[in-house]
Parts: sequence; structure tokens; C-alpha cells
Amino acid sequence: MIKKAVLALGLGFLVATSAQAAPKILQGGSLFCASEEAFDEQMKYLANDVQEFVDGCGATNKDYKVIILDLNLFSATKVKVIDNGLTVWVAHESLSK
Repeated sequence: MIKKAVLALGLGFLVATSAQAAPKILQGGSLFCASEEAFDEQMKYLANDVQEFVDGCGATNKDYKVIILDLNLFSATKVKVIDNGLTVWVAHESLSK
């Protein structure tokens, strides 16, 4: 019984990891930042209704295929842009299939 539970847990982890590794789409017009620190600073600007980008942040001009490197539901999600190999931090809400 324990072996079955461990096997099921292992398979569940494998499926979850595979799903995360599948390319996602970073939607056009999405916020992106060159570092997690810049992303956090940008969130403070937005929380205070300051409508300008901090150094190291901007908005995408089109959709980009990305691979999730580190999913974070409460802060910045680290992704790698397939087209150009850049690593950026984005809000997970801006990612779609």
C-alpha cells in the first residue's frame, strides 16, 4: 500500500513538473522586468497609482512564447523568452496557454 502511495505521489509530481515546463504565452501589453527587485518596485508604484515604469521594467509589444523557470503565485514569476533567450520576471496572471 505504501509503495502505491509513493508511486502515485511520484507520478503526480512528474505530471505537475511536465505541465509547468510546457511553453506558455506571455500576452502582449504585459508588464515584464529584468529582475525580481525591479518587479517588486514596479508593484509598489502601481499600488500607489504611479503610472510609469521603473528602471528595468516595460511592457511587451506582442505575444511571446515563454518557459516558466520559477512559478510564484504571490510575486514575480521567472520566465525565459523562447524567441530571444532573455530571462524576465512577470505576473503569473499574464501567462496563458
